[in-house]
Amino acid sequence: MKARTSVGPSAGPTAGPSARSRAPQRTADAPGRTGEAYARLRSALPGVLAPVLACALALCGLSAWVAVGAAGSPARVTVDNGRVFLPYGGKEETAAFFRITNTGESGDTLLSVRSPAATDVMLSRTVERPGNVESMRMVDSAAVPARSVVRMTPEGLDVMLRPTGSLRLGDRVPFVLRFRHGGEVTVRAVVVRPGS
Repeated sequence: MKARTSVGPSAGPTAGPSARSRAPQRTADAPGRTGEAYARLRSALPGVLAPVLACALALCGLSAWVAVGAAGSPARVTVDNGRVFLPYGGKEETAAFFRITNTGESGDTLLSVRSPAATDVMLSRTVERPGNVESMRMVDSAAVPARSVVRMTPEGLDVMLRPTGSLRLGDRVPFVLRFRHGGEVTVRAVVVRPGS
């Protein structure tokens, strides 16, 4: 008696090996794709890390620079030792003098001076002209360099003013000095005899 041979589809031994041979191919492809992605990531990583590391190094360097004070501090201006000359000889105008100290690492500029007790308040500077002749000229501003002291004197920078009332020795006249970076500084100047 002859054995029957199945012609139609079968889930028997013939179908099994074919299905098993396809499965390993799909499994073998997955590690290949992962390896390619990993290789692309590794090649792109230096390009991404370089700017990040550069920024981190710059930030560390800047922090160290500021910590040691090399970055410079802003201007820190104080005003003291204010004096106003007592007007004499029937003159209405007089002069005021101050000591301006800047302890900061940055310079500043004195822009203007005003007083509620005077009019025509302005910065002036005495200059020497040929023939040993001194003359006074008005100036718009005065530099206050970093880590310096600017002393106003009758022979240099001063503040010209016209008092609105009579002044007496020992009176304390209020002034406001305005700086470009330091803002306004209020100070009082004592009335003294000329030459004091």
